[in-house]
Amino acid sequence: MRAGPSVADAAVTVGPYVVAKLRALDERLAVAAARVLADDDAEAVHDLRVALRRIRTVLEVGRSILGGYYADEVRRSLRNVMRATGALRDEEVLRELLGSVGPHDPSIDAWRAARARRERRLRGQLRGMVRSGQVEAGRRLLAAMLVFPIRRTRDRPLPKFARRAIDDALRQVESRRATRIDDVEGLHDLRIAYKRLRYTVEAFADALPAELAGLGQAASRFQGRLGDLHDADVAIECASRARSLDEAKRSALVVALKRTRAKRAAAYEQELSAASIAPSRVAAVGRSSHPSSVAKHPHAHAGTDSLRKSSTR
Repeated sequence: MRAGPSVADAAVTVGPYVVAKLRALDERLAVAAARVLADDDAEAVHDLRVALRRIRTVLEVGRSILGGYYADEVRRSLRNVMRATGALRDEEVLRELLGSVGPHDPSIDAWRAARARRERRLRGQLRGMVRSGQVEAGRRLLAAMLVFPIRRTRDRPLPKFARRAIDDALRQVESRRATRIDDVEGLHDLRIAYKRLRYTVEAFADALPAELAGLGQAASRFQGRLGDLHDADVAIECASRARSLDEAKRSALVVALKRTRAKRAAAYEQELSAASIAPSRVAAVGRSSHPSSVAKHPHAHAGTDSLRKSSTR
């Protein structure tokens, strides 16, 4: 005898699921925000950024259920903190990259020290935002939104909604997969698309068949490779604008960073070439609610496996 409906049952709707998911993410956000104020927590900013990103993704995907106006207001309330974490992360990555490449020179070291001071300033600003209640303000708006009952006219069966959300995210990835390796802006957009796919899959993993739930790992790996490329591109742009360096030293630093980018680009392309099936073919599996649909698409499992081999974080 069954204890109750599972999230894969058609009778289960997405409204209560999304509300429960957002409440759990809100708790993680509160913990991460408190950790940012500690001096010895190296992962706090990263965890705060991830918590914010997950909440914003669920709000975006679920806006038709929650109400677009309210979901957008909560997203806007957290936007400034999200941007602050992004600016700080860019400086952290720049520091790590500059420490791994040459040439070492007193003037370049002085520029590194200036960037380190900017990183400390950005960290202080983020902590100030947390202390002043900007995270709490967003959390209060989120809590207020979740108090309202989901309208029955908006609610949808959870399995069908989850598959459509994954399908939409996959189409965004597929439309950008042909981006050239030298297209910095295009690769950034592709990374964002993989990021959305990853967090959408993770948010609805309980309601997805295994062949779709596994896409989260694939999207994570591709996101990571593209993230490495993005970090190198940001560092190259910063070094190119370093007016405190003379032209020769600035050029030498940019050349060293471009060598790092070339290695990362090769690693990304190697994983990309290992993929033997386009994401849209995996999406076709998710559009059918019958388990036998996998049998109708004999490459479905192989496609998911190949995506896992060629993806990023």
